[in-house]
Amino acid sequence: MRIHLILPIFLAAASPSLAQDSSVEEHSTVKDETRFHLLAGVEHVEGDVGEGLDYKTTFATTGVAMTSGRFSASASIPYISSTAPQEVIINQGGLFGTPLLGSSGSQTGQVQREGIGDLSLNAAYQLPVSGVNASIGASVKVPTASRRKGLGTGKTDYGVNGQLSKKMGPIVPFVGAGYTIIGEPDNFATRNILSGTAGSHLLLGENSALSASYSYEQSASTSIGDSQSINMGFGTNLSRSVRIGVDGAVGLSDAAPDTRVGLKLRIGI
Repeated sequence: MRIHLILPIFLAAASPSLAQDSSVEEHSTVKDETRFHLLAGVEHVEGDVGEGLDYKTTFATTGVAMTSGRFSASASIPYISSTAPQEVIINQGGLFGTPLLGSSGSQTGQVQREGIGDLSLNAAYQLPVSGVNASIGASVKVPTASRRKGLGTGKTDYGVNGQLSKKMGPIVPFVGAGYTIIGEPDNFATRNILSGTAGSHLLLGENSALSASYSYEQSASTSIGDSQSINMGFGTNLSRSVRIGVDGAVGLSDAAPDTRVGLKLRIGI
């Protein structure tokens, strides 16, 4: 399958996996207290961008998050290590991420690259509506990654997103959608991205949950197909201040990664 979605998914405001996991917790009474968390995650993605053009990319991400009443915000930055075709840009942006072709030429060699990725800034607000858990969010990708190395586009991306969920006993179905304005790299034609997800949590007691979802994302380039994947995850509290989660995904379309696995940690401070 071709590469289309490479992003460390572990921040509540920008990522379906922890945003969905957080929606389970947010069904409890909203508290006015301000809380801070340290975030850490490791994610490994594998796939191909064409016949014989395999890629392997690992993200090690750190960040910080804050919640105050209905408002939450986070900032994160990854360190990226990747072996990928020379013409691929590893771009972090919006709800997901869209690698773009980094060269219009015929280069096909594999390149080992590593370095700091793009800084992600995210914010979300839980709406005061009854009967359902509803939130809206916004994100900005700051171009801190090296364009020369192909670790980013060198441009700023902006995104908005929303999610609805409803607790029905131990089952919490959810749907989400997002729209990302892609900063167009020099000499490349791009388009903005619509994305969506739908799935459900299964609550396992008061502190744990299983999640399953389907995700769809438009391609930022008309030359690359849209991405579809099935995602699974599990999260649990190790203590009152420590939560750990694991997740994975399997691509359903040629443009999606073949596999993705991730480990996430959130520590209250």
